[in-house]
Amino acid sequence: MVNGVNLMESDIFQVDKALESWRDSGFDLSTAVGEIVDNSIEARSQIIKIKTFQNQEKNIETIAFADDGVGITPEILAQTLKIGFSTRYNQRKGLGRFGVGMKVAALSQGRRIDIFSKATGQKRYFHAYLDLDLIADGSQTHINSTEVDSLPTEYRGFMRWKDGSEFESGTLIIWSKIDRLVNESTYGNSAKEATQELTKFLARAYRVQLDQGLTIELDEKIIDLYDPLFLIESQRTLKILGAHNFPAEVLDCSEIELDGEKVTITVTLLPESVRRVKGEGGYQRSAAKYKDLYLKDRDGYVSILRNGREIYYDIIPRLFPTRIENIDRFIGVEISFPAVLDEYFQVRNVKRGAEPVKKLKDEIRNILEKPIRAARKQIQATFSNTQHEERKKELDHTKAIDAVTEAEKSSLPGRAGMGVTESEQQVLIADILEDVGVSNNHELANAIKQQIQERPIMLVDSSWPGKELFDITHFNGRAIVKINHRHTFIKEIYNPIKEVANNKTEIESGEIIELARKIETAIDVLFMAYAKAENLHSNPDEVYGDLRTQWGYFTSAYVREALKTL
Repeated sequence: MVNGVNLMESDIFQVDKALESWRDSGFDLSTAVGEIVDNSIEARSQIIKIKTFQNQEKNIETIAFADDGVGITPEILAQTLKIGFSTRYNQRKGLGRFGVGMKVAALSQGRRIDIFSKATGQKRYFHAYLDLDLIADGSQTHINSTEVDSLPTEYRGFMRWKDGSEFESGTLIIWSKIDRLVNESTYGNSAKEATQELTKFLARAYRVQLDQGLTIELDEKIIDLYDPLFLIESQRTLKILGAHNFPAEVLDCSEIELDGEKVTITVTLLPESVRRVKGEGGYQRSAAKYKDLYLKDRDGYVSILRNGREIYYDIIPRLFPTRIENIDRFIGVEISFPAVLDEYFQVRNVKRGAEPVKKLKDEIRNILEKPIRAARKQIQATFSNTQHEERKKELDHTKAIDAVTEAEKSSLPGRAGMGVTESEQQVLIADILEDVGVSNNHELANAIKQQIQERPIMLVDSSWPGKELFDITHFNGRAIVKINHRHTFIKEIYNPIKEVANNKTEIESGEIIELARKIETAIDVLFMAYAKAENLHSNPDEVYGDLRTQWGYFTSAYVREALKTL
């Protein structure tokens, strides 16, 4: 100490140099974007939009993210760009934890990050930014949160719904001065390859959230989920495989208890349609057909989910019995655990990579051995004995249709689809016959066609990819209801009831009680699922009030008439 000055005193770190070094913290584009998506999900977003902006050389120079979440309050906004700050630091209930992800992820790709956010209940947006160049030249020494009159012009439409209405709250994040996504660069992936991998990553890593209603858009295209276990339906998978070839067979679902928490290990065997002939599924013959199922390069891959979000998808050395084989691409392996068990999986702060510690790995290996060996045996057997199965359904529902027809005699006539010409009507009927799979059965097709033309409301069986329970075609006051036999309610509840009612299966008294309880619960859930669908709208009473009343009225009338026939 000289003249009261401590000559050994120094800042803890040099800000500009520290931020530059953190740019190489292990993020690629996919894992960096994942940090933003994680935050949006934590903010209760229903939709997350991602858009890339390229220059003349096709290099990505800006990426914008928008969500309709609860937003960030002005008091917190500036703090969100502070390294080490997190409102959820070290918590294990959500997707975040460490307080470095969002900031370092952004800086790993570009040199500037801007955040515009409008919190729930706020009328204006607030803005904060972090710019490495300004920090380096001393222009930026602090992070400030300031009120702005409006969003930048080029991004205003980004914070809107399809109907043009603005998000009531939400956050817009802009990565700019991007210098790590150079198209056809000498080292690493090109920008095009990086965005292709990002699409796959978003579809797979957030499959659980997408299945639960989250929407993610990348460059104005909605991301369709991808489940490597082929248990969660997606439009892509069902379109390629066909509805009758889904889902995969669950060979094993075991649990390991650690510190009072459960690790779940699931093994599936992919549908037979992709493994009928040796070499198919991405190597020979049907490679083009199955390209979008991403089977070719997944031999021995393991998916690890942390709190329902995938953090690892790759080979874990010495986890499978014997060496990894080509046919292992038809086997799905998923390990799911809660975040409180992070240490047992050696989770990194970038949420890219996880591998169970040795004792846990050994136990998982023991669990996997039997189902994987069984799957390999079944795959080889299928190679030598391939069979093709098709199912044709016969229409039923006669009693219900008769009851509704009788009730409709004293009801107000329908008004939907009025003005359809005779030729247009024939086209609609032909489409329905095609949908129910009877267009080639002329006798049955003619019978159904006659019923459609005579009955005010018709019920037919169909099957298609998607989450819809039913679809309705309206024309000239008539309604044709197509039941989706791919829907879980139909498969698990309706069809078993129908088999009992048609005396197609023997059932004991105890099983009848069990089935009745199952039906009771399913109907309860059906009511609540409808309530949830309404709840997604901000003004459900105004929009759906009349629908509830009319639905209840006709349900009562039709049930009374139907009971007379039983």
